[in-house]
Amino acid sequence: ISFIPKFINHLFRCKTISMVGAEQLLLDTHSLKTVLLDLPSIGSQVVRKAPASYTKIVVKGMTRAEMILKVVMAPHEPSVVFVDNYIKLLADGNPETFQKTLDMKGLKRSEQSSMLELFRQRLPTPPSGTDGGPSLSFSTPTPEQENSRIRKLEKLIKKRL
Repeated sequence: ISFIPKFINHLFRCKTISMVGAEQLLLDTHSLKTVLLDLPSIGSQVVRKAPASYTKIVVKGMTRAEMILKVVMAPHEPSVVFVDNYIKLLADGNPETFQKTLDMKGLKRSEQSSMLELFRQRLPTPPSGTDGGPSLSFSTPTPEQENSRIRKLEKLIKKRL
């Protein structure tokens, strides 16, 4: 689906997203993911599962979009925790993608340069051994925890409407 990379590129065009804005985008992204997964069977008389390859592409791409938004929602201090969390959630060693994420957070260029340097230092090296240092990162939530958090956000938004 060429839609998903375009969607992610449009996410990166958003500059300085507030916490509430990022939460809303995360909810919208999750809803969009659900619709995309249901898309092959919409209007069909026969209830059937979408092709596995389609489901895999949608889940992988939209999960990446969700992870980008989760990183944007995370506090950027302490820097080491933020960088490690980014590397863990996105598994992306591209400094340009990291830079775009920092832009979305609205960090100043001076803050970004020190974060980029830390990012380059913290990137995992190919399997030649680990540094043995302590790991400071958030644990990745299970799908059940994630669905629960999204339901809570949906209820909160409905209360405000």
